[in-house]
Amino acid sequence: MFYCRYLSTVSPNDLIHSLPWQYLRAADSCNFDPSTYQRVDVKYDVATGKPLPLTSRGGSVVSIESVVAQDDEYRVQWSDGRLSNFPLKWLHDQVASFNGTTNNDRVYWNDLTEERVRESSDLSMDFEDVLSDEGMKQALQSIYRYGILLVERTPVSDKSGVAALAGALGGGSVKTNPATSILAKYRDGGSDTILEDGTDGPLRTLYGSVWSTSSTTQMDGTSIADSAYGSEGLPLHTDMTYLRDPPGLQIFTMVNPAVRGGESVFGDGFAVADKLRTTSPAAFAILSRTNRRYRCVDRQTGWNLQASGPVISLRNGKVSSIRHNDLDRLPDLPPAGMTSPEDIDAFYTSLGMAHHEWDKLLLKDEFRLVMRLNTGDTMIVANQVRTHWGVIPK
Repeated sequence: MFYCRYLSTVSPNDLIHSLPWQYLRAADSCNFDPSTYQRVDVKYDVATGKPLPLTSRGGSVVSIESVVAQDDEYRVQWSDGRLSNFPLKWLHDQVASFNGTTNNDRVYWNDLTEERVRESSDLSMDFEDVLSDEGMKQALQSIYRYGILLVERTPVSDKSGVAALAGALGGGSVKTNPATSILAKYRDGGSDTILEDGTDGPLRTLYGSVWSTSSTTQMDGTSIADSAYGSEGLPLHTDMTYLRDPPGLQIFTMVNPAVRGGESVFGDGFAVADKLRTTSPAAFAILSRTNRRYRCVDRQTGWNLQASGPVISLRNGKVSSIRHNDLDRLPDLPPAGMTSPEDIDAFYTSLGMAHHEWDKLLLKDEFRLVMRLNTGDTMIVANQVRTHWGVIPK
C-alpha cells in the first residue's frame, strides 16, 4: 500500500531523476556477475592485475533518454542504447537512503518491564522455536527491531544449546550439514560447540566461544581478567569495546540464579542517544565526534587489546551503533596538535559535560529493563547496535 501511495504522486521520471545518473548507470545489473554479485566493469590488465590508465578505460558521458514504468520495475533507456531495469522497491530504498529518509522500523524502549517482555510474542520465544527455520527469521527480526530477545527453556546441562542458538542466529551458512553447521549437528544429537570446518556458531574470543562468568568454571588458558567474574554489580555498558569490531549479538543464558539479587539490567542505547540529540544537541555532537579509547589487558594470557571510536556512531545522520564502557575506557586525550592550554581545558570541560548528560539519561528508568532470569532463560542482546547491559549485586 505504501508504494501505491508513493506512485500516485511521483512520476517515473521524477523518481529516476531523484538519483544521480552515475549511480544508476553503475548499479545496472549488467555490471555484476550474476553468480557472485561482484563487479565485472572494473577496468584492469588481466595479465598483471594493474588498473588501466584512465585514458584506456573508455566510456563517456551518457544521459537518460526515456523512463517507462512496467509492473513493479522501471525501464531506463540510455542515450548510448543500453536498456536498464530497476525494481521499484530498490529504487524507493535508494532514494530514501540518498535523501536521508530511510524508514527506521526499530522500536525504542519506553518503560519496558519484565512482564511485558515475557508476555510479548515479539520479545519472547521458546528455545525450540528459535531453532526452526521460521523461528530464526522471527528471532532476527525481533532483535533488529527491539535490540533484545528472551529465549525460554534453553538447555543448560552443557554449552551446546547456547552454541546452537549462535548457529541459528549467526548469519549466512548452509545449516543442514552436521559436518559444518553447529546448528545442524545439534539437531542431529551432537553436542559440539566448535567444528573444525564450521561455518556458523559463536565467535572465538579471548574468553573462548561459550564461557561462564564464574572464574572457577572457565577453561584453562582463557582470560578471566574482567570485572564480570565476580559478584559485584556492573554499570550499563556494551561489551568488548576494546575490539575494533565488537560482537554484534551477545547470548546470556542463566544457569544458576542467585537466591537474592543478581537481576540483569538492560538499557536501550539507541533510545538514550535519540533523547540526548533532543535534550542536549551539543553533548550529542561531542559524543558522536570524539573518539574514545578502550583497553583490555591480561598479563597472564598475554592479551593487550585496544580500540577506539565514538560513544555514538552515525551513518547518514542516524545512530548506527553504541560503544560505551566506562570500566574499559582509557583517559581521554585531546586531538593531536591541540597545544593551547585554553583549548585543552575547553576540550575536557565540554567532554565532561557531554558524558554527564549521557549518564543522566542512563539513570532514567524509562530506558532500563530489569529482568530476573530463571534457569534456562536466555537474553539475546544486540550489543554493538542497540543495547547496554549491567547487573545488580547478589
